[in-house]
Amino acid sequence: MKKLTLTISSILGISLLSTYANSASFDCNKASTWVEKAICKSPELFKLDDAMARKYRKNLANVPDYEVSKDYKNNVIADQQLWLNFQRNTCKDTKCLIREYKEYIEDKTYDDWNDDLSSSDMPDKNAFGEFSKKHQISIYNPETNRQENAGMAKNSATINRVNNKPYLSLIEGDLIFDNAHTCGIEDSVATWSQNHWVIHDNSQDKDAELRLYPAPYKGKTQLLLKDINYQFSSGRCGVRGYFDGILLEREN
Repeated sequence: MKKLTLTISSILGISLLSTYANSASFDCNKASTWVEKAICKSPELFKLDDAMARKYRKNLANVPDYEVSKDYKNNVIADQQLWLNFQRNTCKDTKCLIREYKEYIEDKTYDDWNDDLSSSDMPDKNAFGEFSKKHQISIYNPETNRQENAGMAKNSATINRVNNKPYLSLIEGDLIFDNAHTCGIEDSVATWSQNHWVIHDNSQDKDAELRLYPAPYKGKTQLLLKDINYQFSSGRCGVRGYFDGILLEREN
């Protein structure tokens, strides 16, 4: 009876391994990174990864089938790559992975990011410094009644250290948009939360949250800004500008 139980357990183990190898958004037999291996070992993470993949495929399938939809489809693909690189793959433990997956799948945020951090959880040197990127803007010309090219503008953000408090930073920045509208981050205190900085703004009688994710991307350390529920920019910029999706490169 004992031998039979062991045999059944072995068969179940092989069956589960086979299922895992063929159901996730990647091949578990080729898992190479810590994140991929953690997903393949955890039933909960495996299910979340599968749900994420289904949602992503659904988003692609829902893109309208006409010419102008190509840009939208490219944006869906680009947003997915940014989420993987800056949010999922920067996690250092399974709790972080579970939260990132659930926020992606459920389109909601969780407020339990500020767990007690160990020394290994603290941000590295690349999470501080000056980040910027130039982009083209346009300005409305009333004489021609058209938006016209106004040249290049520079978005920037500086993440400053706070003495003896490695989990805190002081962030300031300026973003410039079409028609020369500007939106700033003025001396805002940010807390490190596992894989990102977070700024809370309660000045508008609501909890507005801006996250800043540093990560290596395309050969450089870059910073991805995520405006949760678009509340942070609405309080600071109105309809003139936005923070969500802004990508900045770290200056050497």
